[in-house]
Amino acid sequence: MAKQQGRRGERGIPGPPGPPGRAGSTGQRGEVGAPGKTGATGARGATGARGDVGPIGPAVSADRTVLTEVREQIEDIYRELDVQMKRMAQMQVQLDAVRTRLDRMMDRPS
Repeated sequence: MAKQQGRRGERGIPGPPGPPGRAGSTGQRGEVGAPGKTGATGARGATGARGDVGPIGPAVSADRTVLTEVREQIEDIYRELDVQMKRMAQMQVQLDAVRTRLDRMMDRPS
């Protein structure tokens, strides 16, 4: 006599992923292609005034201004990344708490 089975219940949440597999072997490197033709030389540009070039002229102060702006932008990006990383850590703590609650609920006998 065959044992009768009832209908299957709903599937539970999937478990965590397993560890990654090991990397496969690297193939051989391909041959290097022939070099291409050199392109045409462009037209020569105009020469600036004497004060615009050199280590003491206005070009140096303009470069410093640009570098200062870039440095400030980089600092802003670091501040924003720091805020995002702190928020991610908070979310991980919250997710761990929810996962722990779910595990406790699933372990309770019905």
